[in-house]
Amino acid sequence: MNEPQVPAGPVPDPAAWRSFSTARVPAGMRVEYWEEHNTKALIGLDIRTLEGGSLQAAELNLYFPSLRFASVRGSSQIVERSERLITQHPTGDIALFFALGGEAFFYHSSGMLLLRRGQAVLYDADLPFVRGFSHGVREFVLTIPREEFMRLSHGAPLKEPIVFEFAAGGADLRGDGVAASDAAVTSLASLIDEVFLHPPSDLVDVEQQAFGLLEQLVIRALGTDRQSAYRRALQAIERGFGRPGLDRALVAREAGVSERQLARLFASHGTTFAETVMSHRLRRAETLLVSGSSRPIADIARQCGFTTASHFSQAFKARAGVTPSEVQRAAAAQAGD
Repeated sequence: MNEPQVPAGPVPDPAAWRSFSTARVPAGMRVEYWEEHNTKALIGLDIRTLEGGSLQAAELNLYFPSLRFASVRGSSQIVERSERLITQHPTGDIALFFALGGEAFFYHSSGMLLLRRGQAVLYDADLPFVRGFSHGVREFVLTIPREEFMRLSHGAPLKEPIVFEFAAGGADLRGDGVAASDAAVTSLASLIDEVFLHPPSDLVDVEQQAFGLLEQLVIRALGTDRQSAYRRALQAIERGFGRPGLDRALVAREAGVSERQLARLFASHGTTFAETVMSHRLRRAETLLVSGSSRPIADIARQCGFTTASHFSQAFKARAGVTPSEVQRAAAAQAGD
């Protein structure tokens, strides 16, 4: 088995690299050492070999300020991340596994996937899973902190695995003539491959490239592009502006973004969250005032989400130049003519 090795010669940051191999580990201790390495370097796993065979495994890890890359090779094995193990060794990471050879099954809380060469699966590493490699494992792994993933996804969580098709370096890794369907994932696999073959002089630049590609695939997979998030925020405001308790946190949750991202969404449209809510409230109030209704101003204020009639009157006059009572009287007079 060809094992991943730290690239020969000078590397940009030796401290960023870590390698492991079972080659010199006594056969009876290999699983234990392999589990220990993965717990420290990547993702904590319970590991067992198939049919009691002797484990062969090797891993090369590269650490960036936020992301981690790994190149993994191993003989047939089953790896499990159970509730117990997650409690003992939480990662706080989202993982992207690129299958470079063989086939594997992937059990998760909602079912099972069969993954083959040229497919990648994106999954929350702190949700239980079982992966099995009957013909050995050869893969790249990328992990991203959950908070960074949520930034890229505009707040949308990853609840189930998402499978992508890829072809590293433009080659057909699946071997069945089927073209890769996701350019971002293919480019990301090629980037990881190139990094392990030719260590970059600037790790930060490589990480930024990876973040850009990750954002593309996450947005497409989860449907969380900025315009869609903005529309969801507007819909949440339209549904809830009549409630005095409508706030940024509630709208951000319904839009699938963080409060900071919500502020950026409105800023990109030349406004703010507060201005948008106020605009909806005042437009609704004006509709009620000019309808000829004789309802008390305080009732209209409450219906439109204002906590007091005085606050409503001040805000309305600041926007329209006249008071609500003046608009209501003028509408009533016009209706009587």
